[in-house]
Formats: sequence, C-alpha cells, structure tokens
Amino acid sequence: MTIDIQSLLGIGMKPDEAKTVMQYRSSEDVVRRLRVFRSHILEDIHVRQQALDKIDYMISRLKKEVT
Repeated sequence: MTIDIQSLLGIGMKPDEAKTVMQYRSSEDVVRRLRVFRSHILEDIHVRQQALDKIDYMISRLKKEVT
C-alpha cells in the first residue's frame, strides 16, 4: 500500500509530521509512526470522554436540584 501526504493530512497529522513520515524508507518505520499517532488520538478520545462524563454528572446533579 502506498501512503500519500493527503492521506496523512486527512487523518489529522500536521503537515510537518506528514512530511517526515513521507521521508521514511521502510514500511516498518511508517507503521511505527502510525501506531504512535493512533495512540495519541486514543488518548485524546479518553480525555474527552472523561470531560463528557463530568458534564453529564453536572447536568444530572443540577437536574436533581431543580426537581
């Protein structure tokens, strides 16, 4: 499979990161970098999920105070 810079930008990589990945010679290096990028996305999802949980908790508490 050939990965192009537009695909990397499409998944949210910054242009400088994508250019660096495009310079890698081996597929193993590309896969390693994609896995690191994936873990960063997953961590961001986790942080945002925690924020959503806190918001839901606040909403729940406020609704109980009103009733």
